[in-house]
Amino acid sequence: MSVQTSQSGISIGDIVEHPVYGRGRLAAIYRNGTEWMVQFDMGLRFRRPRNEFVGQEEQIRPRPRPAARPARAPMSPNRFQARQLLESLRVGVAPAQHVRELTIGLADERASLQAGLNEAHGMGGAVRAVLGEYGYGKTHIIELCAQDALERNFLVAMTSLDLFELPPHRSFNIYAGLMRNVRYPDTDERGLGPLFERAAALSRMVEHMRELGGVENDPLVVALQALRNTPSARQRKAWLQWLMGGRRVKLMRPATPRGIRFPSIYRVGHNARQMAYLLSGISVLARLNGYSGLCVLLDEAESYSLLRPYQRPKASLFFSAVIYAALQDRQSRIREEDFPQHRWRDYPLAYHDRQALFFLFTVTHSDLRMPLDEWLAEEQILELDPYHTPQEIGQFMARVMGYHAQAYGYDIGERQRQIRRGGAEILALGMRNHRLSIRRLVRLTVELFDLLYLHPDYDPAALLDELRRQVAV
Repeated sequence: MSVQTSQSGISIGDIVEHPVYGRGRLAAIYRNGTEWMVQFDMGLRFRRPRNEFVGQEEQIRPRPRPAARPARAPMSPNRFQARQLLESLRVGVAPAQHVRELTIGLADERASLQAGLNEAHGMGGAVRAVLGEYGYGKTHIIELCAQDALERNFLVAMTSLDLFELPPHRSFNIYAGLMRNVRYPDTDERGLGPLFERAAALSRMVEHMRELGGVENDPLVVALQALRNTPSARQRKAWLQWLMGGRRVKLMRPATPRGIRFPSIYRVGHNARQMAYLLSGISVLARLNGYSGLCVLLDEAESYSLLRPYQRPKASLFFSAVIYAALQDRQSRIREEDFPQHRWRDYPLAYHDRQALFFLFTVTHSDLRMPLDEWLAEEQILELDPYHTPQEIGQFMARVMGYHAQAYGYDIGERQRQIRRGGAEILALGMRNHRLSIRRLVRLTVELFDLLYLHPDYDPAALLDELRRQVAV
């Protein structure tokens, strides 16, 4: 859009002078007078900034820059970590690094798990099944057990089942998921690599494992021989990938021991025996290499109830086979002859009595759940109690209150303490009346302290009355 007169008083038609293009006549004015269109005497017509013309250099003043905002001080690491913790608690999950201090109750359950780890190390194996409703802390117990096992020098193999990606009747897939996620008490590496590299370096390990296993062309023994025979890092990696459920590739051929028929880890068919045998054998190898044994943890086994009727028998075979491998003659409910052999190879259900295998899995209440009573004794089934005392809940709320104050930089006052005292009683009542799960209790705790922080004038008594109405029967 053009204007007729510029701010400097020069109008269209006036003569102007440019240091490069010479004299010209002003033809139009644009952008609030900051640009001129000029018909120069030399015959050209240009649109140029006004301050390029003679006498106009001082006419245009630069716009003042807005005042810079003061830079914020960076958030301290402790405050940042406290905020990350609260974000996890807002969805009802305690982060792994805080799982112990944020545990509500579970004293009896933890004592049973610790006894099971002692039994696995001292007697060769133990089994625990955790039974509870959705949101009652089954995954929390899995992580608690993993940390206790690592502290006791166990290897920990943990995975979570899923109806579509890792269903309970796919034994080979479960085995592969476990082996890729093996954790160690003395390194942050995952998988079977650290264990087998350590074992292959020992001179008598191959012969010792062959004597204990008693199976011709044992996959564990053949893999150890291959790792010992090749200096190639790529070939060693290929063998380890195969042992953790990967495919056999051509790169493995040069390291295959002479005179050995390459073993198979069966993906289909009746492979429950072989999967239990391999898990038991890895626990033996762990013990021979200075570890306490192998802890196998399976979460979300409740997807068993969603399987089709023809899929459930295969899932039952896998779970009962691992139970038998862990307990063997120390139980009488599961018989070895009930497990069919694979069409190509025969395998025993357990490797040797030198094993130390602890098996823990979680199950949700359902009419079609696993037949736990047919497999396990009463003391081996941990049924989660939905009730926790006000004292246990109050201790949890006090820890959350401390992290909340740290995350948002305020001092804990009487308002927060009043919510902690009164809230613990109300939340315990909600659990006793089956109106709250552990997950919802965790989320409500964070929300209570959020409301106090965001609304300084919120009366704690009114907030407690509102909470009481939410959890009332």
